[in-house]
Amino acid sequence: MKLPLQTTFFKVLFFTALTAISILAFLPDYDALPPIVSFSDLLNHTIAFVVLFILATLGHPSLLVKQIVYALVIYAFFIEAVQYFLPTRFASWSDIGADVAGLIIGYGVMIFLRRLPYTKNLFS
Repeated sequence: MKLPLQTTFFKVLFFTALTAISILAFLPDYDALPPIVSFSDLLNHTIAFVVLFILATLGHPSLLVKQIVYALVIYAFFIEAVQYFLPTRFASWSDIGADVAGLIIGYGVMIFLRRLPYTKNLFS
């Protein structure tokens, strides 16, 4: 059982990550970022959605996995829809595919972490 403070901590981390990812997604000149950030757009999408899935699962334990997945898939489409209308960005189906891959990987990470004896209470 998660403590309310622990859940609140992960909610704050989730919304912080969501804000940071949104800012990066809507920057007019993504390529002007340092190479550590802009080295691979698809890898960035995948990592971002792994992190979002794990933080959403930990911050919102009452939600079903499919509810979290649906919400994050809608968010992925939202990002691409906004980028479609930005003059310096473009929408891409491959980005949505990378986002979904991140959700699948995030789910696998959560299953793995739940089986570890040291993290059983945190990820159950």
